[in-house]
Amino acid sequence: MTELEGVRLDKAKQDLQLINEKEPEVGTALAMVISHIAGTYSDKYAKGQKEGIDTKTMLYGEKSGKWINIYQVERYLQRYITEGSKKSYLIKDIEKAVHYLIFEITRRIRLHQTDETEPVL
Repeated sequence: MTELEGVRLDKAKQDLQLINEKEPEVGTALAMVISHIAGTYSDKYAKGQKEGIDTKTMLYGEKSGKWINIYQVERYLQRYITEGSKKSYLIKDIEKAVHYLIFEITRRIRLHQTDETEPVL
C-alpha cells in the first residue's frame, strides 16, 4: 500500500465513524454494501476468472465498461421496483446496483478521471 492509499484509508475510516455517529442507519447500509462486495471475491464470478472469463476487465473497459455498468444498475433497480415477483423489492438488488456504481467509479479512477468536473469525452 502506498502512503497516499494509507492516508485515504485513514480518512475513509474517520468518515465512516462520523457517518455512523450522525446516522447509524447509513453506517449499517454502507456496511451491508461493503459486505456484499467482499463476498464477491469468492463467488461464482471470481471462480469464472480461473476459467478465463474476466468480467472485471469488461467492467473496467475504457469504452464498453461504462455502458455495462449503467445497464447493470438499471437492471437491478428495475427488478427491485417490479412488483409481483419473488425477486421484487430485495435489498440485495440495491446492494448489487451500488456495486456496479462502484465499478464505474473504479473504472474512472483507473482512467485517471477522478476530478469532480465534467469528463473529457
